[in-house]
Amino acid sequence: MMTNMSRLDQTPKTTRPNKGLSRFLTFLIFCCAFFGIGGIILNQTVLKESFTQEQLNQPKTLKLVTNEFNTVLLDAAQKNGLPQSVQVQLLSTADVKTDMNKTVKNIYAFKDRPLDSDQMVEQMAGNLTAAIPSNPIEQALVKTAVAAVQPPLKTYLNDQIQTPYLAPMVSELAIMTSVVNIGMWIAIIMGIVLLIVQYAVSGKFRYLFGSLGAALAWSGLFLLLGTETAKFSGLIEEVAQRAGEFNTVIINYATSVLDYAWQISLITLISGVVLWILAKIFQKVR
Repeated sequence: MMTNMSRLDQTPKTTRPNKGLSRFLTFLIFCCAFFGIGGIILNQTVLKESFTQEQLNQPKTLKLVTNEFNTVLLDAAQKNGLPQSVQVQLLSTADVKTDMNKTVKNIYAFKDRPLDSDQMVEQMAGNLTAAIPSNPIEQALVKTAVAAVQPPLKTYLNDQIQTPYLAPMVSELAIMTSVVNIGMWIAIIMGIVLLIVQYAVSGKFRYLFGSLGAALAWSGLFLLLGTETAKFSGLIEEVAQRAGEFNTVIINYATSVLDYAWQISLITLISGVVLWILAKIFQKVR
């Protein structure tokens, strides 16, 4: 009996080969997963035209943008000769939707001047003409004003919206798209290579899955923490203030991006934890 117990004690325990190197590889895989998943999130939100179109076409956003546009444009028109008695929507909600869709499309096509100011001025002129009063004197005043305000309004759109906001946005988006896509694909390819190296070092699929699970769990956790920090730090509100009257639109858009990032981060975290637990259970069974 004592001999059998002695033999059991002498049975070699299975240990993970190259444990230190394997942990270092897990850390590198975590870095690749973090940047790779972060790049995917950006590609599915900020860098995706359809996502931006969907957010800006929300009824609440369209109404807000329409009201703000009409307020600033009517004020500009009245300063350039439109009678104060003429109170009309220079742009309808349908006009704004058409203009925004075209502008967003141009931004993602990296056009230098994405806002079609000529089209917007034509829309405003059409809405003003349709609202001409029946009084002959006022008719003459409004017709004259419609012709007079078009050049200043076009200048306003170009100087106050196109040049300070939209034109820089195009160049920044182009740079961001290149950087994110290059970084994301480098991270994905490096991650795959490191997983192959991890398997070669450990020699067991259970160690590989454990390493991948840990990397995904940690990357999901850090992305989740980053998302929550951005949401409650006041950073979004601070950046949105630069948009002036349209700051609410920026806040709503950024919140939608963070909500999507939160969902993907949580899925990554849970998937990583589940994979890591299964790997640990498999190791115990073996």
